[in-house]
Amino acid sequence: MKNYRFFKNLLACIVMLVLLGVNAYALPKPKVMRNKKDIRPLAALKLKNVEFAFNRADIPAAYYKTLNNVAKLMVDNDAALKLGGYADNKGGYVYNWKLSKARAEAVKAYLVSKGGDESRIAATEYGYTKPVASNHTKAGRQKNRRVEIKFAE
Repeated sequence: MKNYRFFKNLLACIVMLVLLGVNAYALPKPKVMRNKKDIRPLAALKLKNVEFAFNRADIPAAYYKTLNNVAKLMVDNDAALKLGGYADNKGGYVYNWKLSKARAEAVKAYLVSKGGDESRIAATEYGYTKPVASNHTKAGRQKNRRVEIKFAE
C-alpha cells in the first residue's frame, strides 16, 4: 500500500512539472559552500622522504626545514597527513617493525611541536615490508630507512 501511494505521488509531481513547463535540466544547480580551503593540490604534492641513520629514530637536522614547511602547509590549510615509517632489512622483523614505528612517531611529534594537529596525523609502521630500493647495497638500505609524508585527500 505504501509503494502505491509513493508512486501515485511521484507521478502527480511529474505531471505537474510537465504541465507547468518546468525543464528539470534548466534548473540552476545548487552551489556547494566550502568553509575549508580546497586541499586537493596538497595531496598531489610529492614530498621528500625523511631518511634516517642506521638503527636510529631521531630526525636528522637536514630535514628540519622540510618538516617546518610541511607543518606550515598543514596548519595553513587545515590539512591531514599520512606518515609511513620504514626500515631496512638488517636485524629482526619485530625489531625493525618497532623501529619504523618510532621513526614515524618521531616525525609526528616534530610536526605537532610545530603546530600540527595531532588528531590529523596518522602514523603507520611498515617495517621492511615495502622497500623502495635494494637492500643489497648500502645506498639502497639508506633509502629504505625512511618516513614517507603524504597529505591526505
